[in-house]
Amino acid sequence: MGTPKAWLEFGGRPLLEILVERLSSAFPTVRVIGAPGQDLPPTTAELLRDELPDQGPVGGLVTGLRDLREPFAFACSCDVPFLRIELAEYLASAVNEHEVAICEWEGRLQPLHAVYAASMQPLFQQQLAAGNRRPIAVLDQVRTRRVQEAEIRAVDPEGLSFLNVNTPQEYQEALARWEADC
Repeated sequence: MGTPKAWLEFGGRPLLEILVERLSSAFPTVRVIGAPGQDLPPTTAELLRDELPDQGPVGGLVTGLRDLREPFAFACSCDVPFLRIELAEYLASAVNEHEVAICEWEGRLQPLHAVYAASMQPLFQQQLAAGNRRPIAVLDQVRTRRVQEAEIRAVDPEGLSFLNVNTPQEYQEALARWEADC
């Protein structure tokens, strides 16, 4: 991207601030996992510094699930400007007796659109110790609820929650969509 995604502005506000506000409307605790020394926009979220930097999403999950007060946590990245809170809430309700509720969109599992049990933290820690940084590697070891595309479309018909910004061009396209929607 060339610039920190958390600071990308939408409607004159940093994306991270928007996401934290959105998630706070549905969840009692919102945690932001930042790299050590990473400059992040101020938010109302609990800021945790990644205890295992450079380990990808699994390192963030190890940090984020540690000492969690709730039994489950919704995990997402900070570059999804169109995250539908209804989808996050649906996943939270779909987890039921499972350890994970994960979206399957366009034939691919979306590990950063998932709800994880706090009890999975040691499993992710073991996974990293074994050298595996793929969040979906543990899914066959726990009870997993795969939320199918038809279910997702019921709350997010276009799948906009999965639209992330990785390049300046994608950011410009997302800005145009944002401005058109406002």
